[in-house]
Amino acid sequence: MLGDKISLSLGHTSTFVFIGTKAEILEWFRTVGPTKIVQAVLFYDRPDTKPLDIVFDLLPYPNPDLTWMQYYQSFYYSDPTLEHYRLELRPEQPKIDSEIEPLHRMYAKSGVCLGDMADALERKWSQPSTKTYMDMAKELFMERDEAAEHAKVVAATTKKLDEEGREVELEDIVVSVPTDSQK
Repeated sequence: MLGDKISLSLGHTSTFVFIGTKAEILEWFRTVGPTKIVQAVLFYDRPDTKPLDIVFDLLPYPNPDLTWMQYYQSFYYSDPTLEHYRLELRPEQPKIDSEIEPLHRMYAKSGVCLGDMADALERKWSQPSTKTYMDMAKELFMERDEAAEHAKVVAATTKKLDEEGREVELEDIVVSVPTDSQK
């Protein structure tokens, strides 16, 4: 069974993943999550002493149980009971984070309780996606290096908006979420 602490270290393979609908993921966070803490750990000395943040990335995930009719209908209207997502939890690594394009990204301090994150994630997921259609169109027509640089700028802007956002106290853990004026 899963212990009370989920420890993540720096690296590509240190990722904790949830797969399911948004409602299923949030239900797990609310029922099982209150006893689980996510922390970033280092197995070596790091020159800067800034603690690592935990990144919560929501990514689309194909639902293998869809019929062909449901699959084609999904292009025209959204059915939250059929849409599957992949929620990745990992330590913040700017180089890796700039290469991943999630639907939604949220940062939390290391040591956050997953049960406390449910409401913050639900608010974040109800907002429009971080990447605009204009950003996606620009990257489509750019060369590979230019697109990678543009993605880094968009990721940095997203993190800055989260850091400047309203702070929500979650049992001495501070999580940044955008304020209503930034929507």
